[in-house]
Amino acid sequence: MKSGAIAARMAAAVIAATCVAQYGAMAESTTPTYVGMTEQDVGVMDRARPAYDAKGTPLGGFRLFPGLDISSSYDDNVFRTNSPLSDWFFTISPGARIKSQWGRHFFEVYGGSNTYAFTKYTAENLTDWRVGADGRYDISHAANVTASASYGQQHELWSAPNNVAGFQAAPNRSWQAHVDTSATYQPDRLGIGIGGSFDNNNWTRTPLIGGGYLNNDDRDQHEYQGYARIFYDFSPGYSGYVKASYDERDFDQLTDRSGVHRSSHGFRVDGGVNLQLTHLVRGEVFVGYLSQNFASPALKDISGFDYGVQLDWFVSDVLTAHLSGRRTLDDVVLSGVSLADNKSVYASADYEFRPNIILQAHASYTNTTYGGSTRTDNYPGAGVGVKYLVNQYASLNLNYNYSQRSTQSSAFEYTDNTVSIGLSLHI
Repeated sequence: MKSGAIAARMAAAVIAATCVAQYGAMAESTTPTYVGMTEQDVGVMDRARPAYDAKGTPLGGFRLFPGLDISSSYDDNVFRTNSPLSDWFFTISPGARIKSQWGRHFFEVYGGSNTYAFTKYTAENLTDWRVGADGRYDISHAANVTASASYGQQHELWSAPNNVAGFQAAPNRSWQAHVDTSATYQPDRLGIGIGGSFDNNNWTRTPLIGGGYLNNDDRDQHEYQGYARIFYDFSPGYSGYVKASYDERDFDQLTDRSGVHRSSHGFRVDGGVNLQLTHLVRGEVFVGYLSQNFASPALKDISGFDYGVQLDWFVSDVLTAHLSGRRTLDDVVLSGVSLADNKSVYASADYEFRPNIILQAHASYTNTTYGGSTRTDNYPGAGVGVKYLVNQYASLNLNYNYSQRSTQSSAFEYTDNTVSIGLSLHI
């Protein structure tokens, strides 16, 4: 499609319809509290707006927050290939969250779904959903225990390395279960924390173009993780910590489609700081070492530098900037490849043009290498958006997103532009 036609259809999308907002967006802010925080330390998207915030419906000691997001989007490269095919699609995202209103402890349950409906490529039509609960029990002022659990069905993006556009008739899908728990004890400046989690992924069959199915049973796996953390508050708003974690990744089948046993185990040892620099910057930074070792000698072990960052910069009362990034290791079933090693960074900003008009922008970059292969993928991305808060029941959203993949093989390269406009309803 010529660039002029693309621009015209994207402009039409902006005029015509409605942006994807996740069903979890109705939850109240989860911004951490730091000693000495003031109203100046609250980000643009975290601050209270009584005239526009959802009030919820009281249910005894709980409060119900229902919501519905409806959007229409134009995507000029639906399958993320070097031979782009465009389409319009609609997204309908109902959801609800019930939160406790207690003075101590905390408990909530939630659920929601995202239904995608394409006008041309109807094989892409699907519904993702998730339900879950999480809570915190305050044993004392110095100790608490938290736990969460969720279950649902999700689809894999076409940009994921395991997808093969032109071969699959639909995205890969999986049933996902997650459970985690943690305990923290801090009687004074010195504190300790321990925790663990369990994840299970059960992949379904993927329909193929021309008939038949791709059997994804070799991707079924469960993962166990555990960690221990020691931290010390040096001064108000500043603490340092050391954290050691271990994970075990077990695949249900002994061998995958290439005849390789993919189970592995690994560890990370990190040291970092949680900080608040005056009333300008707060967040967390850590560095360390990681290692992931595979049961099969045919797969390359991965080890090296670990890092993570999550910073909020309160530039002014109406402008908040964010910086985040980390290194992650994702399992794949590519022949001769042990895993996808992702090193990412993400920057964004929120600008309060008016109390009810928020301008947003973001830029990201991810470098992915594949253990045991010379393949390297680079994923630059950027986007802009505007959020118009109509009243406490509704908001309008307009977004544009750009993404790209560059790699050694032009067959895997793509460029994508998506424009969305949407309506969010909440009580």
